[in-house]
Amino acid sequence: MKRVIFLLLVISIYYTGFSQNSKMIDQIRNQESGTSVWWAGQDSWIIKSGNLVIATDLFLGNDGRIAPSPVTPEELAAVLDISFVTHSHGDHFEEYTSRILLEKSSCLFVMPESCLPEAHRMKIPDSRIVVASPRKPFEVKGISVEPLRAIHGNSNFAIYYDANLQDCGYLLTINGKRFLQPGDTYLLEDHLFLKNVNVLFVSPTEHNMYIDPSVILINALDPDYIFPQHHSTVAVNAENRFWAKGYPDEVMIRLSGALKERYHILKPGDKMEIR
Repeated sequence: MKRVIFLLLVISIYYTGFSQNSKMIDQIRNQESGTSVWWAGQDSWIIKSGNLVIATDLFLGNDGRIAPSPVTPEELAAVLDISFVTHSHGDHFEEYTSRILLEKSSCLFVMPESCLPEAHRMKIPDSRIVVASPRKPFEVKGISVEPLRAIHGNSNFAIYYDANLQDCGYLLTINGKRFLQPGDTYLLEDHLFLKNVNVLFVSPTEHNMYIDPSVILINALDPDYIFPQHHSTVAVNAENRFWAKGYPDEVMIRLSGALKERYHILKPGDKMEIR
């Protein structure tokens, strides 16, 4: 009897996950106008505006995740136009996801030069790669891209020993809205210089902007939408806590009432319309 109950529970969990996956990709496919964002965990955001679908730092494999990804690489491959990558770490430039996108999509990969060794090892052809350099703007598929410098942190609030000045964050202008994906980085003056940011993705982890610098950035930019990221995705343990544990609630309680209303702690699979 216990074995039957266990099997029923496994089947229920499987089909719940399957239903969730189908729901998210169906939402992406069926949106025909306007601009929306979906969170798939970590720094993985899918943005659709009109018929254009882009994503940042796709990490859709299930190894180490608390729950299955709300969308699969195969599903996303059918609709994705551009995959933006900020740096080469596996939860941002995941080999599993990237190889499926390479095989089953025609998307472009936008990445810093620091990611090229990994891209070439995965056999991503140069014809599918757009190289981004910090502070050198360009356009791709009608999107204005302003790459920003990103300085990666580590445990104990230290700058990462292997921090690479080629790593990027991105300020993307899509259909008149400006989206800031800083990537993995400490707070830099580059971020505070920015103007008219409509949508901010911020990472309140020990190895990123943590709590007070996240609040400083939010107050300085005064964006219309604020989305914490890099949290509630990977199972936390003593070894990975500095990058897997986020502090979105601790950031929220330090914000003014007006900013709290614009601060949205999503769950993987959640959607938000950008108006």
